[in-house]
Amino acid sequence: MKKRILALLLSSAMVVTALSGCGGGTTSAESNENSTESADAESESVNSGTESESSTVTISADSEVYSADEVTTGGTLRIGTTQNPSVVGYTPEITSNSHIQFLRCAYESLLYYDEDGNLTGQLATDWETNADDCTISFTLMEGVQFSDGTDFNAEAVKWNIEQYQEAGRSEVSYIESIEVIGDYSVLIHLNSWNSSALECIGFFVYYMSPSAYEENGVDWMRVNSAGTGPFIVTDFEQGVSVSYEKNENYRVEGQPYLDGIEYTIYADVTTVENAMLANEIDVITYGGDVDMITHLADEEDILISRNENGLGAESVGLITSSADEDDPFYDARVRQAFCYAVDYDSIIEALSYGIYTVTDQWAVPGSVTYNTDMEGYSYDPEKAKELLAEAGYADGFETTIYTTNNGFYQNVVQAVSAQLAEVGITANVEIVDSATMNSQMTDGWNGITWHFASIGPDLGLYMARHLSEDGSYYAPGIQHPQDCLDLLSEVQSATDEDSKMALEWELMEKVYGEQALFGRTMYVSLIVHERYDYVKGGQFGLVHAATWSPATTWMDK
Repeated sequence: MKKRILALLLSSAMVVTALSGCGGGTTSAESNENSTESADAESESVNSGTESESSTVTISADSEVYSADEVTTGGTLRIGTTQNPSVVGYTPEITSNSHIQFLRCAYESLLYYDEDGNLTGQLATDWETNADDCTISFTLMEGVQFSDGTDFNAEAVKWNIEQYQEAGRSEVSYIESIEVIGDYSVLIHLNSWNSSALECIGFFVYYMSPSAYEENGVDWMRVNSAGTGPFIVTDFEQGVSVSYEKNENYRVEGQPYLDGIEYTIYADVTTVENAMLANEIDVITYGGDVDMITHLADEEDILISRNENGLGAESVGLITSSADEDDPFYDARVRQAFCYAVDYDSIIEALSYGIYTVTDQWAVPGSVTYNTDMEGYSYDPEKAKELLAEAGYADGFETTIYTTNNGFYQNVVQAVSAQLAEVGITANVEIVDSATMNSQMTDGWNGITWHFASIGPDLGLYMARHLSEDGSYYAPGIQHPQDCLDLLSEVQSATDEDSKMALEWELMEKVYGEQALFGRTMYVSLIVHERYDYVKGGQFGLVHAATWSPATTWMDK
């Protein structure tokens, strides 16, 4: 180990911005994603190391943008990642936040974010929310075409949202109807007011060409693309690679700057790290492995960037299945025992060398939704044994704990499994590939698996995607207590921030305290992206931890 970077990246420096629907107000903005105005990159110098070794590591926000005459065009950007999508073109089926990086190559949304975490326009130029009427209206950008040459318009917006509804996406489940007002205006009617609706519809729906779908079908769409984004999928082999070429119909003149993008999917972090050091790739996305960070930080020509506004922050924990009445974890007392049985904080602090910020709830410590009054679960194996006995498992039981071949994850689950054994729970470790882990998110599992959650400060949006019965993530594997759903509904229908915040704290206590529904959250993930210093304008993780700007990326070499 060459270096140890101490706890710095996501703790006190993180700023979490609360987003909410602006009922009755009108907001308009232009997208800043393709701006050519200059900006200074923010950076943070960090001293790290043990007593016998110390060094300085600079972690920078990738915020530099360039005027067109500064840019060198052409070339193919080579990106390495361990993220493994099964679909790259049919957007309603792309549900993982870590796969937004692929979406943004070929597709765009109505709204995006600026560097401060505020919603701004992308394919929409204006929008208006009305809490009293339960409506949201969007005015669309004119003159935009999909990559197949067909027009992006209000009918296309209506069709795409309906595709998301048919796919069962929770982000659009509360939409009652979509009214086409004109060629470039839509009015969305909600079943009831939802304070998260603007962000759900604005950012999480990505727009495909209805004509391409009708001509080629859904199977073709899954492995190809037809969006308004800067690139087009040319080849996709799951678990191997995704290739893109520039979209000649892209709406911004002169962009994209690159000729193409080549993603290589790696099975493990060691292989992707070695590829980076051999200059076989230019960028690593989602490169948050603690050992890889410490190694790559030694390289003078490699830059490490992270998000600083809190959007896309992700918690990582272990979640127990609870949907099946025959599952021991169906009983809340067994889930509580699971939380008491293991010294999670000490395990994470030791195995991450203090890099990760520990948390035990759906929030970054210090953020507005972090419930400081929640008692949580301390390490108490005797209490765990008592709860197991009360639930009828005095002699324990056997279960499975799933993990990928990531070294850090394996080390964590081995430590967790050992401590569970001390209270009578035999948790057999089973290593699965990332595709299997992704399918557990959407289709369910039996036992214990990793739980990855976007912990943005709007629980009505982000927690709903897991807690709701039709949630996009983990919902099939857990039960959905009515008291939790009722509280979630109250959060979503709140019309002022104070009452919403109080309800969110109450929901946090119910889900993580009484129900222990999501098992045990352990830490805030370090979502960083590594790139060689000749890669410019990519804004990796700048406005949202999972995003970047393919259109404005270029290479100075």
